[in-house]
Amino acid sequence: MDKLLTRQEAAEMLGISCDTLDRLRADRKIAYIQHKPGGKVWFTEDAIAEYLIRATHPAQPLQPVRATYRKLRKKP
Repeated sequence: MDKLLTRQEAAEMLGISCDTLDRLRADRKIAYIQHKPGGKVWFTEDAIAEYLIRATHPAQPLQPVRATYRKLRKKP
């Protein structure tokens, strides 16, 4: 079973504030556990990992260096 993390621990792990984490939770972008409405909220390490996978965007491939269209100046 995964370790349950508090809001503060989960926010620290993600490098964000608790307010931002609450917004992600309200927008249903990160999974959480709450036993009763208005009760304490918990996050699992797997839920954080899944959020990071969905939030990670692939890097653009490196573009080849383009030759310049400018004419090189001749040295005097």
